[in-house]
Amino acid sequence: MRLLFVTQDFPPDVGGIQTYSWELAPRLARRCDQFRLLAPARPGDTEIDASLDFPVDRLPTRSDLLVLRAIPAIFRLSRRMSIDVAFHVQWQTALASLLVRRFTGTPARLAVTLHGRDTVFNPFERSPLRQGYDCLRRKTVGAADHVLPVSQFLARRAHHLGASDSQISTVSNATNPDVFYPDPAPSLRSELDAEGRPIVLTAGRMVPKKGFDTALRALGHVRHEVPNVLLLLAGTGPEESSLKQLAQKLDLEAHVRFLGDLSQDQLRRHYTLADVFMMVGREVPNDVEGFGLVYLEANACGTPVIGARAGGVPDAVRDGETGLLVPPEDPAAAAEALTRLLTTPKFAQRLGQQGQERIQKEANWDRVADQIYALLHRNVDEG
Repeated sequence: MRLLFVTQDFPPDVGGIQTYSWELAPRLARRCDQFRLLAPARPGDTEIDASLDFPVDRLPTRSDLLVLRAIPAIFRLSRRMSIDVAFHVQWQTALASLLVRRFTGTPARLAVTLHGRDTVFNPFERSPLRQGYDCLRRKTVGAADHVLPVSQFLARRAHHLGASDSQISTVSNATNPDVFYPDPAPSLRSELDAEGRPIVLTAGRMVPKKGFDTALRALGHVRHEVPNVLLLLAGTGPEESSLKQLAQKLDLEAHVRFLGDLSQDQLRRHYTLADVFMMVGREVPNDVEGFGLVYLEANACGTPVIGARAGGVPDAVRDGETGLLVPPEDPAAAAEALTRLLTTPKFAQRLGQQGQERIQKEANWDRVADQIYALLHRNVDEG
């Protein structure tokens, strides 16, 4: 199979979709007869690309304008490698393949993945162009041969966007157990001045959908049951200042630490140190958590998780098996779940262990690549 992998988000940029692209691309490349990746140029990308075992074409453009540069690039590549499948991590760039196919007949098939925000965000929300953008999204998703949402929630969104049952195949996200695994760091607890304290970790970009404020309010309840509890907040973002003010308002200064952004290695050690990982997000206008890689990362480190029943999180957190689910924007329910895990360590340990086993057996990128390759290859053969 000859596959072109097109993504607006790829290292050296960082983020959830960048991780998806970085982990999936080399695994698909190993399974394909020919493979090329198309991505926007970034400072520092030369070293990244040199480390890969497949060719990368970088286009000098902003991520959101990649579709314009991608049209001539895909046209040239379609003539050079007779593309069987153009695999688009974002629906926007699939427009380029649709246009090229209309005039050349290739790529033979188009696949589009859906991740969350891409299904609801409209940059023209307050503009007359809003309806046109929504229409373009529906037509593009509806025209794809394969629509691959990463959760059941997004499969329902795909239907709303005009995709049929025959087009939709849900392939859940995963994590890399070679990157996230139990990694005790004996000095970390003392560095945090957390000797003898139960530790709760939450991590992500500090934006409304992540529910950091709900975690803080839940902590306000939990400290009465678990007086020495400590909440670690990893990440930065536009909400950081208001979250610090909320912690002060709730008189939680002795119970919280704002850690800033952590490296991958640092995050792994904090996941391992934590007794519980908690991210209780919400759906907000123009944004939604389509899955939640952080829950799998924490599970891979042996840590039980708490999430909210919002967006695609129920696919990431198996309630009562790898963690607990609570209603969104309900600090009391989040506090009850957190207290339960902190006060019943055997139960918490079982959830963490089951989460780790799930990663090893199914929620890893090798399994995801197998699923996607089998799906695409089968349909190429049938075509």
